[in-house]
Amino acid sequence: MHSKTLGIGVFVLTAGALCVSAGAADDPITTQLQQSVDNYVTSHAATEDITGVSLQVSLGDNGGPVIAVSSGNDGLPNPGPMTTASLYQVGSNTKCFTAALILKLEADGKLNIDQTLGEWLPQYTAWKSITIRQLLNMTSHIPSYDSTVAMTQKQVNLRYQFTPEQLIAFVDPAEGSKIPPTHGPWSYSNTNYFLAGLIIEKASGMSYKQALETMIIKPLNLKNTYYHYGETPEDELERMPAGFFDDPTCLYYQPANCAASTLAPLLGKDVSTENLSWAGPAGGIITTLSDLALWYRALFGGRVLPQEQLDEMQSVVSEKSGQPIAVSKLCADDPQGYGLGLDVVYLPKYFQTTIWYYEGETLADRVVFAYWPQWNLVVTMVANSNTTGSTFPLTLLPETLTALQNTGIIPVQ
Repeated sequence: MHSKTLGIGVFVLTAGALCVSAGAADDPITTQLQQSVDNYVTSHAATEDITGVSLQVSLGDNGGPVIAVSSGNDGLPNPGPMTTASLYQVGSNTKCFTAALILKLEADGKLNIDQTLGEWLPQYTAWKSITIRQLLNMTSHIPSYDSTVAMTQKQVNLRYQFTPEQLIAFVDPAEGSKIPPTHGPWSYSNTNYFLAGLIIEKASGMSYKQALETMIIKPLNLKNTYYHYGETPEDELERMPAGFFDDPTCLYYQPANCAASTLAPLLGKDVSTENLSWAGPAGGIITTLSDLALWYRALFGGRVLPQEQLDEMQSVVSEKSGQPIAVSKLCADDPQGYGLGLDVVYLPKYFQTTIWYYEGETLADRVVFAYWPQWNLVVTMVANSNTTGSTFPLTLLPETLTALQNTGIIPVQ
């Protein structure tokens, strides 16, 4: 998704640590992780316009043991700490849920991911030969609606309610769009996942929300995971920190010399109450860091998909060439692969080994997930802003690894 962030006049920096099953707040690992998040907020509050950061480490299946730390505050008018009960907009982490729904429908014999849009959504004639697999692994070359001026001119109204068809139409040649197919062998597009959402509804006979709740959220007992195609209910907003938008970058489809981003009217504002209809199946889920970790543990633990579909999800294409590549073949010259709603990264300087990873963004939050299979380690973390040039994951994830190794919780690589 696109970005978020900005500052509020005064930062009240308060540090707080919560630890479940892994020891008290003065344990060596908790102390080291607390120092990392404290340092990050102190160093980056002004440049990234964050008021708080939370980080959780999950060290075993079924949600435990868990180490959780937070620093700063929730950025609200009467600031309090970010806690393990806080809810966040997880942005493009939603894509993994959407891809899993498609794959569950495939496992049930209701579709095949090598079927085309022409078979499932014949109204989109310009894209009739594109397969469901290409939608999910970002090789469709369909432009992303949220990079268009026409869409973002409406999005600056945080209450605006989009329809899926309206969002797709912003880049559909049959609806008059002049935006050409994307260049290069691989390109990220949120439009792909709205099209996938329409296929889910057609194949399942349910709304996307009903399918998500019936097929994933309730079976996995994700009690703090929500999806609303529109406004966020008040009881959930009460559990959400502020989220500040501060990305002045011009949109991809604005002129190269544009004077200001179409989203400039939102700069500096708390946009956490935004209507998430613009994000939908591409980025509209709200959840806790704990539930997000439980979701990924269930997925990689084989409790969501049959092995055949899990293998399909983890079959990646190179983000450099757009061609299939074995995860083991990722290297310094070709470090990143994309599966079906999953990213995999080879950056040993930072992560020591190849990891499954995603940084999901809305206008209000940056939520990171990382999974190290060899250590059965899941880290989830959030910063309550959207900005450019952030070092968020490349700072805190390596420091988390170092702390876990220094305290003997995971072995040295």
